[in-house]
Amino acid sequence: MRITIAHFGTHYVDMPGGVEKLTCYLSSDLVKKGYDVTVLYRDGIEGQPHFPIDSKVRQLNILFENGHKVVSEKLPFTLRVYRELARLFSQKKAQGINAEFKGRQYGPRIRRFLNEYPADVILSCSAPSTKYVITNADYQGPVITMFRGDPAVQMPLLSDEERKAVAKSAAIQVLWPSKVEVAKKYFPGVPVVAIGNAVFPAKYQATPGKEKEKHLISCVGNVSGRKNQKLLVQAFAALADRYPDWNVEFWGEKSTHYARSMEEEIKAKHLGERILLKGKTNHIEEVYYRSDIFCIPSTSEGFPQGLAEAMSAGLPCIGLKTCGGTNELIHEGETGFLVDNEQISLSKALSALMDDADIRMRMGKSGRELVQQYKPDCMWALWEELIQNVSKT
Repeated sequence: MRITIAHFGTHYVDMPGGVEKLTCYLSSDLVKKGYDVTVLYRDGIEGQPHFPIDSKVRQLNILFENGHKVVSEKLPFTLRVYRELARLFSQKKAQGINAEFKGRQYGPRIRRFLNEYPADVILSCSAPSTKYVITNADYQGPVITMFRGDPAVQMPLLSDEERKAVAKSAAIQVLWPSKVEVAKKYFPGVPVVAIGNAVFPAKYQATPGKEKEKHLISCVGNVSGRKNQKLLVQAFAALADRYPDWNVEFWGEKSTHYARSMEEEIKAKHLGERILLKGKTNHIEEVYYRSDIFCIPSTSEGFPQGLAEAMSAGLPCIGLKTCGGTNELIHEGETGFLVDNEQISLSKALSALMDDADIRMRMGKSGRELVQQYKPDCMWALWEELIQNVSKT
């Protein structure tokens, strides 16, 4: 069977995101099982993905031809002005203008590659990708549309064209069983299947109950408003004097206005040597190994990969009770604590774990056991079953 993964919604080359990880590992597993797999992606540069991928997987950038970029993604000046005027009244309308222009650019290129490398099934990594494949490239075969975030947040924001295209999907994939009915409400005629992210066994196991000279609270994710890392800065600052042997490390992209603002706040609190923005790393497993607590203060998540990886390494975790994905993995009082989105609540939970090594060990062990259900082989089997099912429609 010939399978194409359509990845047109975000950057692909050297991108360390969850959907890129899924694309690389799932496609590699499928080719090992004898499937012919192509990854069609769009990126302003050519190169390899961040994650390992089997050399048998065909990777094609729709913007390039023979090493040269042949498609411009820049909107003409008049269209940019029209888009910004539209944005004053409707974000959805502005999105639609972007999508319509990109569709005209991408459609012929996607169609050309699908003619050269036909697909029996397409896995679309996003609703915009589905729109480009079905509407602009006129693909007539079965498409599985992935929703990698919370469908209750994502689906109301779809443009009319995206909604029409997704409605033609052979199936929709969501990350959690609790989101199946949400998706069905928006797309009642489309089968919806829950498949979580694959969680790989930790390379190293943390020892959060061990006595150490210095203890570490880690937080992994690009530093941004949605990730809400300032809450952890404020919560730890309220505890810092009581716990001089504890520090905080933030890992992830930090070249943002939010990160600069956060660094200024840390400096103002005179905690520059104890709260550190470390940037990106290719060895995140070593961060988990050194950690004693993992904190994820995000306000919105799909399947929080960093949280799942921290749990696999045996760390007790703290997150917001209102954050989807986070509140699916953290079981209150068992694998960690769920808190309100305010400093006092987070400080209280941090203090409870910082005070008690036995609780840290117990919760870490429970978290490690919980994420066993997301072993890669189990997740790849669910994907293969879904692909086989839609190929028969």
